[in-house]
Amino acid sequence: MSTSSEQCIVCVDRGFPSKCMCGSEVTIYTSKTQENPGRPFFRCITKRKVCLNLGHLFKWVEDSVYEEVEDVKTVVVELKDTIKELEENVMCNKKEIQNGKLLIRLCFVCLFLMFIAVVYLMIGKPKDMNIVLGY
Repeated sequence: MSTSSEQCIVCVDRGFPSKCMCGSEVTIYTSKTQENPGRPFFRCITKRKVCLNLGHLFKWVEDSVYEEVEDVKTVVVELKDTIKELEENVMCNKKEIQNGKLLIRLCFVCLFLMFIAVVYLMIGKPKDMNIVLGY
C-alpha cells in the first residue's frame, strides 16, 4: 500500500512542472508512438515503481505552454487594471494639488491685505486719533 507522499503528482497544477510530488526531477521526453510521433512531454525521472506504473506525472509540453500564456495574459490584465487605478489616483492628486495651490494663493492675498491694513493704521492714521484696544 502506498502513501500519498509516494504518489507522483505535479506540485504545480499549471505551467511547467519542475519537480514531482515524490521529490524527483522532471524532464522532457519525446513521444515515439504512432499517435503522437515527436511530441514532447514532461515525465518524472524517478525509478520508483509507483511513479512509473501509475504515471501520475505526465503532461504535454504544449499544454504547459498554453497554461503559461494564459497566466501571463491574466497578469497583463491585472497590470492594466492597476495602471488604470494609478492613473485615476494621479488625476485625483493633481486636482488636490491645484486646489491646495489656489488655497495658498488666497491665504497670501488675505495676509497681504491684512499687512496693508496694519501698515495703514500704523503710519497713515491722523495724529489726534488713538487706537483703543478692548474697552
